[in-house]
Amino acid sequence: MLFIVKRCLPVLCLLVALATQTAGASLSSEETITLLADRLDQNQEKEGPHRGLWLPDVQFAGPMAGGMVAAYSAVGDPNYLAAAELAGDRILRFSDVHGNMLGDEVYAFVLLSEASEDPNDNVWRSALVEWYESMRRPTYEESTEEYIRYFESMERSTAIFYIAQHMIGAYYVDDLEKRDWRDALIQYLSHVDNESTFPVMALGVATWALATTGTLDDTPVTDYLSSPLWDGVVASDLPGILASHQVPEGEPFAGSFYWRFDHTAGDTGGVVAGYAEDCIYGVLGLTAVAMLEGNSDAAESDDEQVEIEGGVTVHAFDGAIQAGRDMLVEGVGEDGAVAEHLSGVGDSHHAYAGEMLQALWHVELYLESVQADDESLNVSVEPEPVDPSEGDQ
Repeated sequence: MLFIVKRCLPVLCLLVALATQTAGASLSSEETITLLADRLDQNQEKEGPHRGLWLPDVQFAGPMAGGMVAAYSAVGDPNYLAAAELAGDRILRFSDVHGNMLGDEVYAFVLLSEASEDPNDNVWRSALVEWYESMRRPTYEESTEEYIRYFESMERSTAIFYIAQHMIGAYYVDDLEKRDWRDALIQYLSHVDNESTFPVMALGVATWALATTGTLDDTPVTDYLSSPLWDGVVASDLPGILASHQVPEGEPFAGSFYWRFDHTAGDTGGVVAGYAEDCIYGVLGLTAVAMLEGNSDAAESDDEQVEIEGGVTVHAFDGAIQAGRDMLVEGVGEDGAVAEHLSGVGDSHHAYAGEMLQALWHVELYLESVQADDESLNVSVEPEPVDPSEGDQ
């Protein structure tokens, strides 16, 4: 996430750009991942004072580091993992000096840990354990709750971006105070409304974090300062609400997400949908929900989200996930750059490419898991041979 307000791009130039942009339309997800990752690898500073970083986005190494791990996990190129580890080393050195980690840096360490030879014993996991434990030391904040108060000065939807990824990290290492992060996420989400900077993106990020940690339950999305938009809403309602903000087929930027809950541009005069990060985190949110339910007993129960049709597992969000994935692929430029808007209009940042890699990889993981489940359902079972000498007694 970049600290910019990016909702005022003019409608006309976006529609023209959408009509003429076809660079990514013919690429597969794997080809798109390779295109994105090759560009990030080539643009990373390998030596010098900015070693491990990407210019000019030197303050946002987390999304790129996480994205390069995702690319490595998707296509297996060791150069991608080396780039991610180089960025991780830089983040680690900076956090040792300054005693702080951003949420997207935490999530990058989660992915680096998972990609390690031993996910349960590696430098990245150890750094995360140390980071969360440090908050409870008398020389620091003395509690996670005290640390979280730093986010009170931040715009709510922006804060959710970081709190959500801190939450994923805390659950990953099973930190003692992991629920403090979840409580904060729900509290901050309850304050988000159409006056927020990134309302639908915040909903997507929150849904992703709650589904990734398996904590989409009946907790009310409420607080004493809650927006009326959240009256009666519980955490398990979030996936359906998120899906309702995806642009339907036949509309401009179909498959992406509206950026406001009322599906207008508000008083910005800009376009109503198609921004890269809204689509990235909308897709991540729905994919995490589908993976959570597909890996649980839901696939064998009466859960309305999962059905078996003709031996093929069909999740309620499959169409939405694939439409979002297709829009993301089409939004990548011929050179592997990702702009603010998926039409290619607006500033291009390496951080968007890193986030895009994470989303595309998660979609591929989900689709592969569905295919594996379907194949296991369709395995023919040979009947046991019957002894012809055995007749009715």
